Amino acid sequence: MNFDKKTTLRNLKALAEVIEKKWVMISGDNNINPRLMNEVKNDLMFLRGLMDDIECDRITEFPLVEKTNFMSGKTFLEEPDRPYFCSPSSETFWSS
Repeated sequence: MNFDKKTTLRNLKALAEVIEKKWVMISGDNNINPRLMNEVKNDLMFLRGLMDDIECDRITEFPLVEKTNFMSGKTFLEEPDRPYFCSPSSETFWSS
């Protein structure tokens, strides 16, 4: 699935800014679980690498689709060929 490169990069940069702000907030707190801090750091590094891959045209397709979680209403990404009953976007996923 092709995607709008400029819009995707703009959204990823906005997400990176939010993660960076969270990182700054928690990095000075000694009560924060070190595992959580490491996860935030890894997420930020992954996001920056993804943005770099998109900017340098190493990624020209985005093989995931955006869906909405049936229970929480939050959006998430999943593979386009995932069976309906295996997707958190379906009622059948939650009713089994």
